[in-house]
Amino acid sequence: MTARRPFTLICILSATAPLLIGCVSRDEYLREKFARRKAVERAETLERDLADERARVMALESQFGSIKGQLNTQTAMTSTLKAERDRLNQYSNRLQNEIDSLAKQQIGAIKVVEVKLPAELDRQLKDFASRYPDSVEYDAERGAVRWKSDLTFAKGSDDVQPDAAASLRSFAEVVNSASASGFEIIVVGHTDNLRIGPVTGREHPTNWHLSVHRAIAVMDVLASAGVPQQRMGVMGYGEYRPRVENTRGGSEENRRVEIYLVASRDDMAGGDSLSMNDTIK
Repeated sequence: MTARRPFTLICILSATAPLLIGCVSRDEYLREKFARRKAVERAETLERDLADERARVMALESQFGSIKGQLNTQTAMTSTLKAERDRLNQYSNRLQNEIDSLAKQQIGAIKVVEVKLPAELDRQLKDFASRYPDSVEYDAERGAVRWKSDLTFAKGSDDVQPDAAASLRSFAEVVNSASASGFEIIVVGHTDNLRIGPVTGREHPTNWHLSVHRAIAVMDVLASAGVPQQRMGVMGYGEYRPRVENTRGGSEENRRVEIYLVASRDDMAGGDSLSMNDTIK
């Protein structure tokens, strides 16, 4: 294998990922993406192991050359080094075969259908966001509605503030409308990177917990407003999906709850679905 082999392998693995075949849900896409990353990591590990073993072979061959002139007194050592070299060569060949096998695999080829929200639903969401300009933001390209956590919850709490609850009930009217009937609702919580204090930590030990608990609280408000629970899901990313760089005191833009409208599994098969490519950040 030449020095260009690792580069060629990584190119092959990277090139196969965007091959678009089939149509999958967001969860299946994430699983496929995780599988691709693991395969690439495995290939890189094997490349490093192979390089280490080849370095050992070169070192042994250097020793072998130096003792060729001492065969009368070092025959036993020569025999041992030959056996070790053969073992290492066999190991190197096995690693090479495994790398070649990985390179030939069609890893995680996924087709992502990109279709915007229906015009009527898009209009309703824009009208909704315009009624709450201080606390709500609508991202039409991603089919997402964003609430600022600082206005939705008290600091370190997952209790929804009255004003935020009112806006969520208005949002429930939109998602319960006919134009949104083919979409599921995914509630995603985010925090900044400030550490959880001792008081908050009694109910929310980490930012992971706080983000998920806030997403669940928002889902509960939507459910109480008539959104069927089977249409909803919750996620929490804690501090790990910031919109902007966190400042010393955290960042208000990173403390947020986002709600995504995602085409249901049944509708995805028909092609009338929302893009899930780089949707949830």
